[in-house]
Amino acid sequence: MKNYDVVVIGAGISGLSLARYAREAGLEALVLERAERSGGCFHSHRFADGFWLELGAHTCYNSYGGLIRIMESLGMMGEIVGREKVSFKMLVGDQICSITSQLSFLELFTSAWRLFSLKKEGESVASYYSRIVGAKNFENVFAPAFNAVISQRANDFPADMLFNKRPRRKDVIKSYTLKDGLSSITDRIAAGLEVVTGAEITRVAKNGDGYAIELADGRGFEAKRLVLATPPPDAARLCAEVAPDAAAVLQGIKVEEIETVGVAVRKELLQVPPMAGLIAIDDSFYSAVSRDTLLDPGYRGFSFHFKSGRLGHEEKLLRIAQVLQVKRDALQQNVARDSRLPSPVVGHHQLIAKLDRALAGQNLFVTGNYFAGMAIEDCIVRSGKEFQRLSQKI
Repeated sequence: MKNYDVVVIGAGISGLSLARYAREAGLEALVLERAERSGGCFHSHRFADGFWLELGAHTCYNSYGGLIRIMESLGMMGEIVGREKVSFKMLVGDQICSITSQLSFLELFTSAWRLFSLKKEGESVASYYSRIVGAKNFENVFAPAFNAVISQRANDFPADMLFNKRPRRKDVIKSYTLKDGLSSITDRIAAGLEVVTGAEITRVAKNGDGYAIELADGRGFEAKRLVLATPPPDAARLCAEVAPDAAAVLQGIKVEEIETVGVAVRKELLQVPPMAGLIAIDDSFYSAVSRDTLLDPGYRGFSFHFKSGRLGHEEKLLRIAQVLQVKRDALQQNVARDSRLPSPVVGHHQLIAKLDRALAGQNLFVTGNYFAGMAIEDCIVRSGKEFQRLSQKI
């Protein structure tokens, strides 16, 4: 078995950023990824004629300081492009409406004063925001909008994990993407690392004061330090033998299955107005995110995030055609992606504190999108904190 200073399991932005920090510190790092591609939720799918569409993460902000520093170190700042000023719409039945058309401004004005006195800590999204915007506004507009943000039912989500305030880099535009999609970031990071894709891990065992990792194809690796950058159920399975207390905590973190279908449609076939995306109300999907934020001469693209287990692939395409007001034949270019997102509830911070206590003193490190929040920057911040802990053991 080849021995590494660090083995990272999971090649999303969490795992790749931590592996990059390790490599920059002079450590020999290996990244193992079960999928056939690296990048995780950074997934810019390419259709015909070079048209790409984000199937996962789709927007970066100038408050993402950790991401910006990585991009600066990779020489990628020149690839930033601004987003077209288009807005999200709401889908009410089969009618595309403005968000404001669904609001009760009277209820909003009589409730918004609570914003200055209510605290998010210990509150769910529903308990906090319904008092600020009013119960009907929350049910009709804000709950579906928050569902769209996290691609799952948001009511029980911790209010203080939904949006995190961060310092902004005033020298960078407020919101942006990259000219070739966000996957270009993870592709560039991965290019500077040793990454093995298609790596199905069957066992993680103790090996002295380090770890032995066994793959289904018979390969094996050893590492002094092990990083888990996978969804909680996978992390729990991987560390069950070597860190049962941490595994028990990870098993308590729920995840939600999301079924995404992306479509590229010739522009001349579409009559729906330009938009950043669609927020669905009581539908088979939570939201649709549009490529209208970055114009293409020939195509428009939409990623529909469907609720798990509701529709088959062809049924999803029929629903998409109905929403976009086109014939099914217009959706010949389509792609499907299944993913899992964390689904924390109030009290999640206590779970994370318990996990950190279980990890203390070990050469095992855990990162991902289920610590302070689900945003790209939350992943990088957690990876930075875990690398600081790892650095103390060098």
